[in-house]
Amino acid sequence: MIVNAAQVAIIIDDIGYQKADPQLIKLPYALTFAVMPFTPNGSEMAALAARHGKEVMLHMPMEAVAQNHLLGKGALRQSMTKAQVETAFQVALAQVPQAVGVNNHMGSLYTTLSEPMDWTMQLMAARGLYFIDSKTTGRSQVAKYSKLHQVKSRSRDVFLDNDKSYKALDKQFSQLIHIAKQHGSAIAIGHPYPETYQYLRKNLARLQREGVQVVPASQLLDLPGAPHVVLPLPSSQAKAAAKVTNKAPTLPVKAPAIAPTLDKPQEPIHAEVQVLSAETEVQPLELLPWRLPLRLDLPGFTAPSFGPSFGPSFGPSSGHPLSPTLEDLLPGAPPTALPAEPLPAIGVLQY
Repeated sequence: MIVNAAQVAIIIDDIGYQKADPQLIKLPYALTFAVMPFTPNGSEMAALAARHGKEVMLHMPMEAVAQNHLLGKGALRQSMTKAQVETAFQVALAQVPQAVGVNNHMGSLYTTLSEPMDWTMQLMAARGLYFIDSKTTGRSQVAKYSKLHQVKSRSRDVFLDNDKSYKALDKQFSQLIHIAKQHGSAIAIGHPYPETYQYLRKNLARLQREGVQVVPASQLLDLPGAPHVVLPLPSSQAKAAAKVTNKAPTLPVKAPAIAPTLDKPQEPIHAEVQVLSAETEVQPLELLPWRLPLRLDLPGFTAPSFGPSFGPSFGPSSGHPLSPTLEDLLPGAPPTALPAEPLPAIGVLQY
């Protein structure tokens, strides 16, 4: 056992789609598994993780600024009332009863909204759940409302697999180790890509050699994370981001002058870790488009079939005069056409 070691938590998101998920679950390390509700294998994988002594989280879909067709079923949306948020959360949590914490799937819009995040953190507090902010936007309200309701919470520090090449994975893994050594602990998020699994299987033993211990995410909630330093946008990208944001009239705040949200969670820059250069300024802004962890050419990997979330907003102005019922929140709800969303000119989307 490592005494007084730096500690890392590695959260694997999007569990529930792949028959190969058990490969990650069975790795002999204390990884944390964030299970998507309403997925073909989610309940089975949550139970398997619990049997192997792994910590389980609910990977809760939350509305994004764009690409909401990727949310899956049961997402929390800005148009919902407090009662609807509570019902949606209860139904999702019932899909993953082993969950001791929650993190957001997408959510670059929802996590910026004050009232919905206030309601969400009240639900976390009432059920004794912790919350990990996947940090898909620099304007997240998670820290404010988790503190207000005394919910144990923290943001992820490193995103492992925006780029799934071995070189890129190795760079992010080394960054995770560096941050943990500098600050005592760090949290990373990855996905069940075959490349991520192969990399972790080969390199998790490196952590012990480096004096770093893998622990469940819940063990790092009371420890301070590394400070996040946000870089300003080039003016052309700031204008493009503002143009997209201004098309969402229900957004309660104006587009920021800095730190856009991206289609993948934006990698924070740590002032103590990196000297800002052309490379470090560009890297967080040119992330690969988000996609599900699918490789159909590999054995055991199958494509999921998506159902609707709640469709568009509800209410008189939306053409859906009735509030969503419990049946709307459950799998198998009648398909609802999703509106086409404008894409930003800069080629990167909020996630």
